Amino acid sequence: MGATILFAIALSFDGFGVGVSYGIRRIRIPLLSMLIITLCTVVAMGTALFFGDVLMGVITIVSPNLIAAGILLSLGGYQLIKAVPHLFKKETPRAEPASTIAVREPVLKLEFKILGVVVQVLKTPEQADLDGSGVISAKESVLLGTALSLDAFASGLVLGLAVGIFNSLSVIAWVALMQIFMIKCGQALAGRLPEEYLGKLGLLPGTMLILIALGKLI
Repeated sequence: MGATILFAIALSFDGFGVGVSYGIRRIRIPLLSMLIITLCTVVAMGTALFFGDVLMGVITIVSPNLIAAGILLSLGGYQLIKAVPHLFKKETPRAEPASTIAVREPVLKLEFKILGVVVQVLKTPEQADLDGSGVISAKESVLLGTALSLDAFASGLVLGLAVGIFNSLSVIAWVALMQIFMIKCGQALAGRLPEEYLGKLGLLPGTMLILIALGKLI
């Protein structure tokens, strides 16, 4: 159970960053939009779980658990690399209305290919507020949910391959709950944590995933 919760926290940590960004910029996420974001995560994990299970039936030479650990290590390494730039970021965003940001950040760039859009939303979460209303609508929550479910898709492959390491349904449920919890925590702590602390917190997800992977290899 402990590894399952750590796994869920690590995969949901992007939601914390989104929550902080939205809290500072006073962008609200209604309950329906939050549920849609969670549903995107569940669908991504479930789909990847299916493919991981199929892949496990094909692989016979290499241990599926070894492959799963390799994916976890890669995912953890990616999270650490992604967090490094934030360690040296000194400027803390100021609280300002979403409409102001919408003027400064043209939403036309969001009309590019979907993968580019998703990456852009992860870098600057306020971009998901396409109309600058300060509220993430149901349609906008699909874009945000897709961005936040990228790690969940990779984790679904791990679940499909690593039979016996995790209870798949339990992990999916925990990740869904943690996604909501992390976003809410980020919104609540927005503006209260120094930027340097936020940068250090960004190292936690990658470290957790790597420790889980190493623990399963030993």
